[in-house]
Amino acid sequence: MEGERGRDVGPRVARVLVVAVAAALASVHLLKGLGRVPAEPVAGVAVVAGCLALVALQARHHRTGTGRTGWTAWAGWTAVELAVAFLLVGPLGVSIGLLCLPAASLLLERRPLPLLLLVAGAGLVEAVRGADLRDAVDLLLTIALGGTMLYAVTTLALLAGRVRAARLALAASAVTDERLRIASELADALEAGLAEIGALAARGDASVPDEQAPSPCQHISLLDELIASARRALTAARATAAELRSLSLAPEAASARALLASAGIAADLRVGHREPLGPAGTVLATVLREAVTAVVRVGDARRCEVATEERAGRVVLRVVSDGVPTAALGADLLDDLAERVRAVGGRLTAGLGADGRFAVEASVAATPSPPPVDPPELRTALGLYWFLLAVFCAKALMFVPPSRLALGVVCTAVFCAFQVRFSILDATSYARPALLVSAALALLPLPWLGRNWIGAAGILAGSLLFALPLRVGAAAGATAVAAGAVGGDGPWSVLPTTVSALVTCTVVYAVLRLIRLVRELQRAAVGLARAGVVAERLRAARDLHDLLGHGLAAILLKAELARRLVDADPPRCRAELADIGRLAERGRAELGALAGDGPRLAFGSELASAAAVLEAAAIAVELEEEPVPAATGAVLGVVLREAVTNVLRHSRARHVRIAVSTADGTARLEVENDGVPDGVTAPGSGIGGLTARLTEAGGTLVAGPDDGWYLLRAEVPLR
Repeated sequence: MEGERGRDVGPRVARVLVVAVAAALASVHLLKGLGRVPAEPVAGVAVVAGCLALVALQARHHRTGTGRTGWTAWAGWTAVELAVAFLLVGPLGVSIGLLCLPAASLLLERRPLPLLLLVAGAGLVEAVRGADLRDAVDLLLTIALGGTMLYAVTTLALLAGRVRAARLALAASAVTDERLRIASELADALEAGLAEIGALAARGDASVPDEQAPSPCQHISLLDELIASARRALTAARATAAELRSLSLAPEAASARALLASAGIAADLRVGHREPLGPAGTVLATVLREAVTAVVRVGDARRCEVATEERAGRVVLRVVSDGVPTAALGADLLDDLAERVRAVGGRLTAGLGADGRFAVEASVAATPSPPPVDPPELRTALGLYWFLLAVFCAKALMFVPPSRLALGVVCTAVFCAFQVRFSILDATSYARPALLVSAALALLPLPWLGRNWIGAAGILAGSLLFALPLRVGAAAGATAVAAGAVGGDGPWSVLPTTVSALVTCTVVYAVLRLIRLVRELQRAAVGLARAGVVAERLRAARDLHDLLGHGLAAILLKAELARRLVDADPPRCRAELADIGRLAERGRAELGALAGDGPRLAFGSELASAAAVLEAAAIAVELEEEPVPAATGAVLGVVLREAVTNVLRHSRARHVRIAVSTADGTARLEVENDGVPDGVTAPGSGIGGLTARLTEAGGTLVAGPDDGWYLLRAEVPLR
């Protein structure tokens, strides 16, 4: 619905529909005015001008909105509209049905007393004209029908504008609520652990002897407690990050794409599910990671397809590749993953397909979406559409001969039931047979049910125009014309009855189209809010992993080092404990920052911390440093933490080179180590998160073996 050049399509369509309905309601009277021009030029032109003025006056409601306005505004435009309308129906002799236009304005401005006076005035005009009671009631129902439908269409148009304008606010509110909830979760899970680590580090620093001497058992016990606390906090951080990531497959999909690309495998990724996924998303992410890793590790695949879809209330993930020569791998994957998938009520299969390609398919129950709740204005519009059907029934049955009244009641009941189910409720089952039955009910009874049954043809035409592609709109118009020809009382009545059917067609189409437009805007708003929540959780998970998780890993490493040094080198042990205290304090600060727009890292501090952590692990560090802007350094700081953590966890490095340089508006970070394990040909899955982060910043990331070393290179524009 939105695009680069059509961002106001929804409101614009709504405005056009309102003007179309107003013009349609005035068209019958306008045509009669044109017919009077040859005989009564002044009166005919006045009627045409008055009808056009009433249509133009309806446009003001788009600027002022609905609701009670001040007396000055009402006494201005609405008084003019009433004066024009009564001039037309009084001295100029126009049908009182034209009063539906000012009636709609009074409904929109919530002026009940003037509205009652308008109805009374219409009745008085008909009494003066000596109209038959049944015809007078028919015309009063026409005013009520036209006024309420124009009111409904205008209300829906204004609602569409408000829903569209509010969707960004809804998304922002959802993100704020999610941010507060994440902050509460992180505080509960990690705040106490970091505080305990800081307290234990301080106690250990105070109790370690200054000189080398056998340490009492209490010192060792205290350090063991510190190590256990650091492990618990790190486990909690990783579990929390995994839970936050579980709402979306996007991070794992990015990692999979990067892993396949680094192995020279063409990746085809198709996403067909709705997020968030819920806890089962963790299992699907695991299946995706293991399946893609197997594709890279086994065989010589050239292409890998990853696809998700929703099928029968389940989310289905398929990973298909052309590089597994036998079905043996299928059994391995089933052994490793099937039990985890079954634990969340899912299913997993793996093996060679009929086309010779290896396929892994996992399915879990989709997270049920909450039932949509229509806003009050939309419920009002739906009620008014039911009112339209009720008035149609009343008007139609008024002119049915008594001997055919039973047939008329059955036809109206069945016809309206189909309209409610297949037009208002958008039911899809048996929709085509229902349209055929509606067409039969609208057209076949015309010769027996009287002149007002022509309204059924108009309702049918509007429903066809709404339910079918626009290219068949001509068929709907032809239906109305044919109905007018059949239902008219003679050749001179064909045009008025046809125009009447087209008016009903326009009103019905506009109401149904606007109802769908409002619902589409609501779904778009909800989808935008859902996407904002998922993005916020992914941001928190990424920062938790990249920042706090890496800090806790460094704390654990230093705690284990302090435990080894407590006897051999007490001063060094105390220095490590002091570093642990500082890292714990920084972790608590970063924990609070995770609930904001994201931590801002000082790259110089990150570089010094990285060098200290590596040196604590007995790894020689070579630094090549250039200053970088703060915003750029914040991005590179995250990359540096990930790179250092990977060196400590996945390599046997003895030397690490960290180089930072700037040239041609780009900052480059290189982290290289000599401890690449045998058989490593591609980066780990954690690189995918960094790739996504750098892509957001306009940068790039490459990682892999390089002449016996392992090189990670990140480039990001200076800013």
